[in-house]
Amino acid sequence: MHLVTPFRLYPKWIPGSVPLPTLVLVLTMVSGSEHGVVLFNIVYGGTHRMADLLLIRAHNGDGLTWKFVDQTMVGYKIVLDQPPTIAISDGDIWQVELVNTSSVKGKRQKIATVRLVAKVQQLKAWEKIAELPDHWIDPVDLKCILTWLHSGTDIILIGPKGSGKTSLGFVIARTLGWQDPYKVDVYTIKRTTDLFGTDAAHQGSTLFVRSGLLDYIERAQIALESGLDTHFLVILDEINRVHAKVNESLHGLFDDTRQVTVVTTEGSKTIKLPPNLHVVGTMNMGAEYLGVHGLDEALKDRFAPVKVRPMPVDYEVTKLVRETKVLEQQALAVVKVAQALRESATGGQISFAPSYRACRNVARLLNHGLDLKTAIIKGFLGWYEGELALDPRGEVAQPNTEMAKAYSALRMRGVAQAKDLIQVAAREM
Repeated sequence: MHLVTPFRLYPKWIPGSVPLPTLVLVLTMVSGSEHGVVLFNIVYGGTHRMADLLLIRAHNGDGLTWKFVDQTMVGYKIVLDQPPTIAISDGDIWQVELVNTSSVKGKRQKIATVRLVAKVQQLKAWEKIAELPDHWIDPVDLKCILTWLHSGTDIILIGPKGSGKTSLGFVIARTLGWQDPYKVDVYTIKRTTDLFGTDAAHQGSTLFVRSGLLDYIERAQIALESGLDTHFLVILDEINRVHAKVNESLHGLFDDTRQVTVVTTEGSKTIKLPPNLHVVGTMNMGAEYLGVHGLDEALKDRFAPVKVRPMPVDYEVTKLVRETKVLEQQALAVVKVAQALRESATGGQISFAPSYRACRNVARLLNHGLDLKTAIIKGFLGWYEGELALDPRGEVAQPNTEMAKAYSALRMRGVAQAKDLIQVAAREM
């Protein structure tokens, strides 16, 4: 006999509380037993949100504390159900879901356990955004990114290492007033299940421990069901390094169903991406970054590609001056060296192309007293195999080493012409 009875659960009443989601209780009477055995199977029966969201404000002084904005909850001590995975600033206001309330035995202190859902911030009109603050991007590429994201199309940013692909995702979210993104290092995922959690031993049994990504997806779902006008962004970093066992199973997440079913020790779980959650993947250009398996054609077809172009020289120089306080002339020299090495790497002569991060490292050496040539050698040329040395004729003694090829690239492009650069290298390296 099966008895299906829908009912609602009501928590201990507090101001503003509403019923929890409708649950279906399935009671199964197992025959063959003197008293019968009742098995309870609780099934989530809809997309009802669990409770009205509440507002709390962060106070980041001597440690992070919270206070309710809602007057109905004044007097409750706030405890988060899990530590925050993003930086919380003093004064931030968050929409939270009430998990439960309790009190300390023998004390009057009331405790409210809450779950962070969405930081309160104002959305920007994406059609009016023509540039990003402190991040260069081609205006046409920016228009494509914003148009695709707001039409529900996931995108992949493609570009050389260090071109700012990952940081671009964070800048876009911040500029639009979206929630802080959640980044996944795809190359660490060996099974699809790993995206959403892991099986862990606990007191003689195995439990499914949820991942930060699954929590992030559920935050987006709660925000959607609660009518919050906000968006979430997942960044799949180096998606082209996805493992073969994961590649095909990801297809469902990025087709029209936007869902995937994974098998855990607790049974099958279906994960569905809500429409207010967007996905940006990143890919490094070059054969050395393809990973073991690469990105299959079906997965490519589920994304729109955007090639991230290098910063113009004048923009990179201005950015370097602003961030490191070096002189403009010094910054120009550093960027020219980096550009020459990048061109050589693109042509296949050398393996390493220094990014803006490498330029910043060189600038920091300049700020602490190193001369320009020494800082360039230490900051850029240290990655290349071999040493710079002169033969009796004043030519590079080991012309086939990568170090010599890197230096030759600089000389050919007019960046380094004097022999004293080699002499400094011979002295310092």
